[in-house]
Amino acid sequence: MDFINNLKLNVNQKNYIFEINDIIFKKFPPDLYEHTIGTLKWALKLAQNYLLNKNKSYLDDLNNIKDINVNYYSDDDKLSEFYYKLCICALLHDYGKIFNLNELKEILLKFKSEIDATEEDLKIDCILHGFAGAFIVKKEFNINDEIILNVIKYHTTGYFNMNILDKIIYISDKIEENRIYKEVYYLRQLSLKNINLCLLEVYKNNIIYIIKNNKKIYSNTCKIWNNICELYGG
Repeated sequence: MDFINNLKLNVNQKNYIFEINDIIFKKFPPDLYEHTIGTLKWALKLAQNYLLNKNKSYLDDLNNIKDINVNYYSDDDKLSEFYYKLCICALLHDYGKIFNLNELKEILLKFKSEIDATEEDLKIDCILHGFAGAFIVKKEFNINDEIILNVIKYHTTGYFNMNILDKIIYISDKIEENRIYKEVYYLRQLSLKNINLCLLEVYKNNIIYIIKNNKKIYSNTCKIWNNICELYGG
């Protein structure tokens, strides 16, 4: 985690990130922790690739993220706030995975209205850790930032009109350097060239994986896929 020291964050932000890291290091099994740090590293690589050079189109995207659009913020302030939120999202995106499926379903059932979960959500095992995980993170870490909670909740499914933070975490989770599958090397290269096209390709790859493995398709997946195609399918 020494690479965090190179980010332009204030002392309190860095200390909180290291505090979260200490917690998950103790709670996560080794492979999940390794994946989490891999996701964080790739997410930072993408953020630096698209935002460090202050690319205007992506800086404008920051302005569309609630609570980052503050008039008196300089571009550097926006980036600092963005990196802080990105680190928290990456470190906690799979926090729900330390609970078993029955525990996640119990949480979703008990707090269904607060989590905004549907009956279908309870039947798709692979999304439970995101939906319940966001709620657990809110309670255990006292995080009320809706940007962070939304990224965690939807990091497996995506949603309509994802912002730059959503895209980075969604993509990094699927292509971080501990992932090994046929298309991953191409997707990593693409992620550094065109993040929107990469989002389309990663989402497509995920749908194909689900179908090949005879798994249930989340009903919103088709709608989100159509939305991505309309925006970035050319």
